[in-house]
Amino acid sequence: MAKLGTTPNRYMPELPEVETVKRLLEKIVTNRTIIDIKVLRKNNVKNDPDIFVNSLKGETFLSMSRIGKFLIFHLSHDKVIVSHLRMEGKYYELDKNEPNTKYSRVVIYLDNKKKLCYDDSRCFGYLKLSSEKEYKLDKEIRKIGPEPWDADISTVIKQAKNKSIPIKTALLSQEIITGLGNIYVDETLFASKIHPLTPANKVNKKEWETILKESSRILKEAIESGGSTIKSYHPGKDIDGNFQTRLLVYGKNGSNCPICHHPYRFIKVNGRGTTFCPNCQILKNKQLKVAIFGPISSGKSTVLQTFKENNIPTISADEVVNNLYQRKDVIEIINKTFDLQGNTVDRNLLRNKLSKDPKLIKKIDKIVWPLVKEEISLFIKKHPKGIVVAEVPLLFEAKMENMFDVLIGVESHKNEKLLKNRDGNKAQELKIINSISTYQKNKEKADFIINNDSNLNSLNNKTNKIINKLIDRLD
Repeated sequence: MAKLGTTPNRYMPELPEVETVKRLLEKIVTNRTIIDIKVLRKNNVKNDPDIFVNSLKGETFLSMSRIGKFLIFHLSHDKVIVSHLRMEGKYYELDKNEPNTKYSRVVIYLDNKKKLCYDDSRCFGYLKLSSEKEYKLDKEIRKIGPEPWDADISTVIKQAKNKSIPIKTALLSQEIITGLGNIYVDETLFASKIHPLTPANKVNKKEWETILKESSRILKEAIESGGSTIKSYHPGKDIDGNFQTRLLVYGKNGSNCPICHHPYRFIKVNGRGTTFCPNCQILKNKQLKVAIFGPISSGKSTVLQTFKENNIPTISADEVVNNLYQRKDVIEIINKTFDLQGNTVDRNLLRNKLSKDPKLIKKIDKIVWPLVKEEISLFIKKHPKGIVVAEVPLLFEAKMENMFDVLIGVESHKNEKLLKNRDGNKAQELKIINSISTYQKNKEKADFIINNDSNLNSLNNKTNKIINKLIDRLD
């Protein structure tokens, strides 16, 4: 039994995988005549099932082609079957007397005592009867762009001119160029050193030329490797797609960039998981969202103040929390959760409870952090242009790191002394809270690290240098 074209949950086969399936199917069906067809699930055929079956009986497969991710079966008498695998579509070649596959939706019986089962567990894929004159007029086929090696650079730039959506979203749409899915968009943008959130209309001619060059190279190499085996993907019997061994960025979240050794970052771009290197793929945009994080008393507030003195909008998570603790609804839920009394939150008593039992911090986090995230999100929306900065000491604990384009870590080996000088008898409690911080674990993910082991003037100079670098990134 040969299996042609399968993908795991969440992954749609991309151009190299579909091309691999096409090449394998071509060997199976060319010059074979259709003896009979059984439509086992009507929704997987775009035509009336009876018309589909009766029109194709007795016809012979002449050849196959592909447009983007569409498989095209060319038959005698100018008849055509258009097929799209979608998420889980696959073809199996079996002997005619073998049981059908578990999720067979359409079964095509051939004149060599074989049958071709279209199998689709999720039923998103389809087969559609058309003709040589009409299949290219299909609304889905008509809107897709050329493949990268056929694209004209001036046409590409013209089509992207009015698209302010992220470049990743634009490439996934298949309208400017076709053939790039989630895997190969990440790989192409990494090779092109372009941030996935860069607006498509801000990509210049040189960058588009690089995108076309790199996407052509990557897709051709993937085709020659039989595509990428992701979990359960196998393009054919005894064939594994080997290109996954050459992927540099896709699925590598948690690893370091092989070029600069900076940790990869993972974000969602219009709901699609996206891995990139923030050091090699620098975002240039009209807005840059910056987060400052680090241990208590490391100097974060001073860094934030320097941004503010440069007329850059700033917000402090600590100030947001202070304001939240004045809200009646927040006071009630905190006091109830931690068995506190009064019409306000006794911050000293609460801090004491947290320092004695760090596990309680998770409880306060569940109450406070969603509200802090909401307030900071609203603040960012109010400043759609330029640099906007938020000081979020426990950035990773709050799971807010993906809200920002640039991360700045602030640290100091004088931390204990600074704690004592600032907070007096609270120093020990704050030290315990600092000890559960994940700063040391996550600081390598920062785009910039500011070491505050010197004087105030040095700290301000370091901050101003970063500000100048960020200004250069503004579009």
